[in-house]
Amino acid sequence: MSQTGMILVCVTGQNSCDRLIRRGRELALSTGMPLRVLHVRTTDRTLMGNPDISEALNYLYGLAREAEAEMEIISSPEVEDTICSYAREHGAQMLVMGNSPRHRPETRLVERVQLRLPEAAFEIVGD
Repeated sequence: MSQTGMILVCVTGQNSCDRLIRRGRELALSTGMPLRVLHVRTTDRTLMGNPDISEALNYLYGLAREAEAEMEIISSPEVEDTICSYAREHGAQMLVMGNSPRHRPETRLVERVQLRLPEAAFEIVGD
């Protein structure tokens, strides 16, 4: 991981991810680290064929801009690999992710990312 570090917020295509960006901004302000926001899009249909997701991502992009964060949308069928690679490449010292109910696959995703990035701190934000 980079010595300068940064905070990485991982969002889905939901308006409720605004709480993740807000928490990331708080952490960035308190640590002095830059903030980045990442959305991994698994198919073109996720963005182009779903106006709700498009609207949510536009909303989150605007919120990221207000938080002085870069937001990237990366297309990849491998969400876990993409998050881990991005975090390493950009020197993420802390990741902010959402906490999903136990029966949802995203919860296992958070746990797997934590195992693959043991040198990073994690802030798991609930509903």
